[in-house]
Amino acid sequence: MMRSLALLLILLQTSLGSETPTFDTAGPVPVSEILPAALMQSSPCTIAPEAECDGLHAAYRITSDSGAEEITGTQFLANRIRELRAIAALRAMNKSAEFGKALLQTGGEKIQSVGNAVKDPVGTVKNLPQGASKFFGRVGTSIKSMGEGKVGATEAVEAAAGVHRKKAELALKLGVSPFTTDRELQSELDAAARAMAAGASLVNFSGLLVGGGVGTALSVVNMNDTFQRALVESSPAELAAKNRSLLKSLGASSQNIDAFLANPSFTPWQKSSITTLLAKIGCNPDPLLAQASQAASREDAVYFVQMARLFEKHHTVRAPITEFRAMDGIPCGLDRDGTLVVSVGADLVLWTPLVESRANEFLEMKKSNTDIRSILFTIDGTISPRAIEALTALKIQSSPQALGPIE
Repeated sequence: MMRSLALLLILLQTSLGSETPTFDTAGPVPVSEILPAALMQSSPCTIAPEAECDGLHAAYRITSDSGAEEITGTQFLANRIRELRAIAALRAMNKSAEFGKALLQTGGEKIQSVGNAVKDPVGTVKNLPQGASKFFGRVGTSIKSMGEGKVGATEAVEAAAGVHRKKAELALKLGVSPFTTDRELQSELDAAARAMAAGASLVNFSGLLVGGGVGTALSVVNMNDTFQRALVESSPAELAAKNRSLLKSLGASSQNIDAFLANPSFTPWQKSSITTLLAKIGCNPDPLLAQASQAASREDAVYFVQMARLFEKHHTVRAPITEFRAMDGIPCGLDRDGTLVVSVGADLVLWTPLVESRANEFLEMKKSNTDIRSILFTIDGTISPRAIEALTALKIQSSPQALGPIE
């Protein structure tokens, strides 16, 4: 009976005509369709087989020695994997006899944690749209956060001993951020940095050191040695002065420069990364800085780092970007060939009403801007087949994984 009923329903559906659903359905997606195999294989934690995707972001569930966590964003997951590997490596190194002896020479336990001065002052703001969902989706918020940590007496003493420089150098080699919010990693970095400042040698990390660039700590790779040295050798105040000078030379307004450099959502390294990428392009970055100054979380900060990376990659590989402009509040780049480059920092772009709406808005803008010949969505993550098909039908180009696989 049930089989006959099912057959009848199929025949009725066929006779009445059935259409493929217009949009993708948000929900669980196999992580194997989003994450590079190399990242999954090198992970020190267990990643749940499915991630929840809302059309732009992916939420992953992981389990490690630190417990169960939910992480939103592929870049954040890559950062977290790097942090967990770094914690294990630092634990082993900090237990070595050489490091123990060197740490005793510094007064060890009497010195407060450097992390108190360099911690990321902005935590994740829950239940609010972040990153692409906020800026690409144009859902605004007006959250204000605390300023970055001030330099205290303890920090000054440790800086004089070279601890800060050693910590920055070590973090760079491990591909983690010295501004991490993970207390355990901060503690291990502090201990290792004090021992190294006292003369201990950097022992083998068994392949955990990042090669060929800054690594996932900054979401920036293949930056030159001069930039990396500046991160290690400069204080946050010195980095800010360099960034201000560079942005001013690009023609950015003092108002946007001040707002961007004062925004505590970005770490000093992230601000330097964005500034350096924009300097490589060489255009007035006011449209991008105006939006970046509204970042209110770590997720927002990563979104703008990824945006700058995508613009720089297009500028270097495809066609030089000649101008930045704001299109309905979204920073875009216009290249030499008349292509409007729309950077979308997202994990998995599904064809949703939101994306369709944005696509149609850009098409309307194209009609009133005769210098725009074509539109390109350049994406650091992946894009669904239906989204590619729909964008192609609208004569909008798409470039998924424009930055290559995340490592």
